[in-house]
Amino acid sequence: MKKLALFAVVMGLATSSQAVKLQEGTQALDLSGNWDFQRASEQLRVGYGYFIMDYFEVGGLLEYAHNENMTAFGFGPKAEYNFELDIPVVVPFVGASAQFKHGKVSTTQMVTIAGTGAAGNPASTEQVVADEETKNALTANVYGGAKFFITDAFAVSAALVVEAATTDIFVKKDGDTSKTDARVELGLRYYF
Repeated sequence: MKKLALFAVVMGLATSSQAVKLQEGTQALDLSGNWDFQRASEQLRVGYGYFIMDYFEVGGLLEYAHNENMTAFGFGPKAEYNFELDIPVVVPFVGASAQFKHGKVSTTQMVTIAGTGAAGNPASTEQVVADEETKNALTANVYGGAKFFITDAFAVSAALVVEAATTDIFVKKDGDTSKTDARVELGLRYYF
């Protein structure tokens, strides 16, 4: 598998592909998913963008996220700046987005219940308690990464995303929730 991936990268760099000029008037479609540092999850993000000036894209996105403890939907605006390098098939970028997210979060925790055992002796039992809440939150994220152009208009992207929310909506590995999240997103981009 590693040899195949290396071959694909070498062939992609060896082609005469030239990145589409990311200039004013260009439109972009984006499809991405993520690898979360905290837990295995499914996330799908679809975006549309328009370059209002050379290398600067604004647009919107829709998101669906799901794992064993959460199902959420989100939407909001985004802005992204692309940097031009001497290597035409690699384009680094930075960006930010804001979203409204709505979803259901399920958490579980171990609770110790004190009581009286046989012959009046003190005893306690542990019990798992599940809780499900519907939550709404505003989120803001910043991200940075690179696009690797396969053809003039088609690119594969990778980005590190850091996100913060107004409410505890990100479920962590231990089942607890948090207001922050960090993840790696992999995506496909098409420019026209």
